[in-house]
Amino acid sequence: MKVGTQAKPAPRRRGFRLEHAAGFFVAAAVIFFVYSVFQASLGGSGSRSGVSNGAGAFGFRSRTLINLNSKGEAASDQADGSASPSPCPEAPVRKETVTVTKLVYGSTVQNPRAYHVVTTAAGFSNHWQARIHYYWYKKQRDACLREAVCDMGGFTRLLHSGKADDLMDEIPTVVVDPLPPEVSKNSTYIVLNRPYAFIEWINKVSIPEKYFVMCETDHLFLRPMPNLMNGEYQGAALFSYIVPWNYPDVVRKFIGNVSDEEVHRVPQIGNSPTFVSVDEFRVLAPIWYNTTLDIYEDKEAHDAWNWVLEMYAYSLATYRAGQNANIKVHVNMLAHPPFDKEEVDFEGKPFYLLHLTYPCRYDKDGNMTDNSTLAVYSFDKRDYSVKPPPRNLPEPPPFVQNNLVRLIVAMVNEATENIPCWDDYVATSKVAKCNQHKQNGAAFLAST
Repeated sequence: MKVGTQAKPAPRRRGFRLEHAAGFFVAAAVIFFVYSVFQASLGGSGSRSGVSNGAGAFGFRSRTLINLNSKGEAASDQADGSASPSPCPEAPVRKETVTVTKLVYGSTVQNPRAYHVVTTAAGFSNHWQARIHYYWYKKQRDACLREAVCDMGGFTRLLHSGKADDLMDEIPTVVVDPLPPEVSKNSTYIVLNRPYAFIEWINKVSIPEKYFVMCETDHLFLRPMPNLMNGEYQGAALFSYIVPWNYPDVVRKFIGNVSDEEVHRVPQIGNSPTFVSVDEFRVLAPIWYNTTLDIYEDKEAHDAWNWVLEMYAYSLATYRAGQNANIKVHVNMLAHPPFDKEEVDFEGKPFYLLHLTYPCRYDKDGNMTDNSTLAVYSFDKRDYSVKPPPRNLPEPPPFVQNNLVRLIVAMVNEATENIPCWDDYVATSKVAKCNQHKQNGAAFLAST
């Protein structure tokens, strides 16, 4: 019948069209895939961090790195008229491959509030202090792990000398470059390297913890320290000598023509010890770096803040980044003997870190003195700028009524008694290869 004969060709015409449509979609998919790969390759090369997240075999991660570039890192002008960061000085862009070990002592992701300790170091004084600092970190972390909840995670010594040293096998270490000479102008102010070192570190290394605390080698862990952040916002030690509102005109050079009330919102903190999230620090780091160099090159600011200029720079950077409002400042995070005398602050809260920085000198009546000729007892880390302190330092006599000074000496003595081959270290200023390390660290070199 006519109806039947007309219906037969229809499936053939329908099949013909489907085949062509399928071919069209396959071709389009191939073109889209090739285009996506091409775009991804362009996007990856222009990423801010320059870090790929591939994981290699045997627990190692290989990364292709590009050093931080000034392009796109500065924050935009703030609505309140505060100044925006100036661009970072140009430095050569390097590409390199770094193998990052996962064997960093203590790293854990089991506790979502766990934090990493990152301690900056360079120079000989930092060398022996780092050994004592790391000893007390390990001891307090071991005690922390015996508690119901422990926030203490892994540890990294951030060595900003550009060269590996003889502590690489003892302390987990990342080596980064110091500031280029054309930027530092060959300054002997070694902590000028600190912001640059952290920028290199944050762009080169991935840690399992979401948070970290910046420390220095002269911070001794008194007890297990919890995560002292304010939720997702920073937690920092109070520094009573960082007083931005005493320098309102200088401060306004870096945050804009703001009111006195706004100047008082610049926090009394430095960069260390300070808890911060990795994500928040990625925003803050280049601003801190720029502000540090701006202060260093501004004569009025440099003269005003001198040896604490990078601390003021960090405080100002938190304001410039809009991170200052939610920072929690802790009086009891860091004790400053001999000015602090007990293991608790004025509210009875325990101190967590002991600052081994101020000279502890006492006369025959047990009074503090700056006159070395009147001092009958003295402990000052600066006496050990050339050689490490020997074992069994003399403890303060009974008339020294300061428990923290007594504790400092006891903690140094305990560390030097337990760190292997300390006598050889004192004699040679070199780490002896005696294979007696109770806890070997893991290290990698992140510098060319």
